[in-house]
Amino acid sequence: MAALPLFIFSLLVSTTIAIENLQNTQVIDVEERMTFRALPRQLTTHKQFYFHVYFHEIFYGPNNTTVTSARPNSDFPNFGEISIFDVPLWDSQDANKLIARAQGASIQSDQKTIAWHLSFNIVFELPELKGSTLMVMGRALQLTTPRQYAIVGGTGVFTLAQGTIYGRMLSSTDESLWIELKIFGEYYTSVENPKW
Repeated sequence: MAALPLFIFSLLVSTTIAIENLQNTQVIDVEERMTFRALPRQLTTHKQFYFHVYFHEIFYGPNNTTVTSARPNSDFPNFGEISIFDVPLWDSQDANKLIARAQGASIQSDQKTIAWHLSFNIVFELPELKGSTLMVMGRALQLTTPRQYAIVGGTGVFTLAQGTIYGRMLSSTDESLWIELKIFGEYYTSVENPKW
């Protein structure tokens, strides 16, 4: 019987503490709690861009730009092969000025023909664009031209980028590959930086 008064006393104490805690709670501003907010269109400015660059892939040697990371056994040649690449994009075939680097992966994803799924970032090296990227996806049929890839996003200067990359093969050997790329797109630059 002595346990019952003790239980009632502890229940009253815990209830009193809970009520005091509720009375001392802080009100959080509604703006801070929002996870989504529609922004007016005038907070961004719309711009277009164009680049003309040369993709130079090297397959062998000390300066190779591409490494095969998976080569499964398959009835169809190269099906399932995965390659990782970090390829320079030059201003010309003379490789005078480095504009950017194409960094990503290619996957041989077709069982009937040699066709590669490409997913990569164009990481800019120009001082005025340093740290900005374009995200690219597409399909490349081996030894065909022209090629076309989709720009599906961007960061830095190229926030919310979208566009198309057109490519034509200039030369292909067992050691290397040259592709001319014309990059067309548009992006939105935020007028306001986020308030952290």
